[in-house]
Amino acid sequence: MIASTSIFISCKEDEVTPGEAFLIGFAVGDINGSIDEAGKTVSIELPAAADITAVTPTVTVSANATVSPESGATVDFTDPVVYTVTDQSGTVTANYTVTIEQADLRMIAFIGVAAENTEASWDALDGGDYDLNDDQAAAAWFEANVASSTTEVAYHSIEDVANNEVDLSTYHSIWIQFDGGWWGGEVAQFPNNANHCLLMESGIGFDTPCESLSADFVAAVKAYYEAGGNIFLGNFAGSMVDEIGVVESADLAPNNSFGGVAVDDGATDGAWGVRWAGETSSPIFDGIVTSTDEGCAAPFFITLESGTKKKNRSNQYNLNFGPWAPNGDSDPLEDRRASFESMTGGKILIENCGQNEPQMVEWAANESKGTVIIVLGGTYDWYVGDVTNNDNIPTLTKNSLLYLADKALEQ
Repeated sequence: MIASTSIFISCKEDEVTPGEAFLIGFAVGDINGSIDEAGKTVSIELPAAADITAVTPTVTVSANATVSPESGATVDFTDPVVYTVTDQSGTVTANYTVTIEQADLRMIAFIGVAAENTEASWDALDGGDYDLNDDQAAAAWFEANVASSTTEVAYHSIEDVANNEVDLSTYHSIWIQFDGGWWGGEVAQFPNNANHCLLMESGIGFDTPCESLSADFVAAVKAYYEAGGNIFLGNFAGSMVDEIGVVESADLAPNNSFGGVAVDDGATDGAWGVRWAGETSSPIFDGIVTSTDEGCAAPFFITLESGTKKKNRSNQYNLNFGPWAPNGDSDPLEDRRASFESMTGGKILIENCGQNEPQMVEWAANESKGTVIIVLGGTYDWYVGDVTNNDNIPTLTKNSLLYLADKALEQ
């Protein structure tokens, strides 16, 4: 008898080996989140204008794992959202809490003479010895180029500010711009002109000073500054530094003004530039395209290219005379520069190649007061005729406005 033996083999379904369940990448567009693996959290900051109620992240997980919500799914991040990563076996999971914050929205205002930032409003102001095409060009550029998903801009007239129709405290930085008419040295008295009103939306007030309007405007700007407001003053608006309390007295305000309303035809052919005297690591200097000039110490950069129309109308500091030069230009230039910064409390950022004309100065925040930057000189022109200029003036200006606004946001 032959014994029969049956062998039974038990077949068990292939078991899936447990794997890893890690979230290794979380991005919204080109913005990457920060992953804290130990705490199982993800944080990411989006622009202020982003709609966080409908965000579509790209989520990357470990090999063969899945994630819920899925990568590419549109999710409401008004509150933190938990993403669950599950390994290939379905037995290993990890929960990551994702929080989206929004960057603060910068608020920046341009303040000029015109009632509105329109061609009609600006054109209504021109005539005779009064020409605001530089301010008009600056305001148009500002509105078109400073606004972004993280920055909101607005235009206000000087009259509206003086009449308390504008709440300056809502702005992280303001730009006051004036490069208007010329009557000898009188325009350098901005805004308190002794003979003419420079501030009215309706146009120049010849032989009609507007002391009350000027005083109200100064008071509003001074209150903003004393409360920590950050200010950018362009051209003749730089003469306000004594009146709003940036410097202690009028003799410490810009002391060298000249020029007219007409284009200086003799200056058209050459390029004009300045040298950067501040730290090259400053965000204000970021993106400035430098050049070389045999008569100028580096870093030198051109602000007005050859072929641009130049008025050679200037409001600036001159270190050859004034309280920082008791013996005139016979005092060593290095001593005059040091005395200027000590007496005014300002830091020279831009100067002429001779280094005796500070054309951009920064006053750091002091106690409760804000930061102030003035940019001066005939090399800072916005209207250059029907020709193309380089981007150094726009770059310098935008950098300054964002720098000032970001300082306010950091407080």
